[in-house]
Amino acid sequence: MQATFSLTDSDFARLQKIVSKRFRSSGSAFTFAFVLRVLVWMCIGSAGAAYVRVMQAFPEASPALERLAVLLVIAVVAIMATPYAAQSAFRRQTLAPDGAFLSEQTVSLSDSHLRVTSARGTTEIPWSGFLDRADDEVNCYLFIDRIQALVLPRAATSAFGAKLDQYKVRLKNAA
Repeated sequence: MQATFSLTDSDFARLQKIVSKRFRSSGSAFTFAFVLRVLVWMCIGSAGAAYVRVMQAFPEASPALERLAVLLVIAVVAIMATPYAAQSAFRRQTLAPDGAFLSEQTVSLSDSHLRVTSARGTTEIPWSGFLDRADDEVNCYLFIDRIQALVLPRAATSAFGAKLDQYKVRLKNAA
């Protein structure tokens, strides 16, 4: 049984979201980042409140303070947009059009392993080599470590049907 498909940038973005979701659900590693975010927004809120009090106390300085407020709002928007811009740049820099992820891939299943052949080579992973699995509405993700997974589009692997589901259930029960 085999299927041939090509993944896209959006499949990579979906993989990143799945990995991020798994990271957040792990608990302790994410708690520190959450506390830092709360601290940053508390500081921004306190600075905003102090700014309003200064504007009220010194109305003659309002025009200059209004320009400062516009700059601060632009800075906050830029801070909020930075992670999205960085993620987009990461995708553009890491995904080569002729690389293993975006090039045509052929996946074949056997009772002992899953084989992926792409423009860059062939990988054969025994079913016992998969640590976990995840699914979304478009893809199935078979994890070989915490952040690296084989991405199998549901549309391309639908021919495997029950056979792939059987292996995925085995992975779910093992995880």
